[in-house]
Amino acid sequence: MTATLASTKDQLETQLSALSNLVWSSTALEEALRASLAEIARTYGSAVALSGLDGASSTTLEDIDTHVLIIGGVAYAARFRVMGRFEEATPEDLQSEDMTRWATETMAKFQTALTRIRLRRFQESTDIPYSPWDWDEGRAFL
Repeated sequence: MTATLASTKDQLETQLSALSNLVWSSTALEEALRASLAEIARTYGSAVALSGLDGASSTTLEDIDTHVLIIGGVAYAARFRVMGRFEEATPEDLQSEDMTRWATETMAKFQTALTRIRLRRFQESTDIPYSPWDWDEGRAFL
């Protein structure tokens, strides 16, 4: 199933509420998905779109990488909460130290997932990762 903004936002909201019991605004979730998608695009080496986000009409993210988008969304949402970028009038169930540790651990998981994408794309690539080198010894070599 191709990912869309609505489906990934629902998954992200479910993950965040299960892990933190905090309320997350729609704006915060979209910004977290946008940041996660940007990291994945850097890993792909090309632009990646999510249908419904920033006016995109189709999704160019590979289906196999949708879970990485969600992991990244959780990581960025936690980081934004720690930085106080998106604060809401909700009681904090987690202490700031716990939230900081959780954000750091989740970001590390996201970075590991990005490394796996990078390795998978190298393995699937038909292009050689280096430029061809013509070996010409000639007679002067001897």
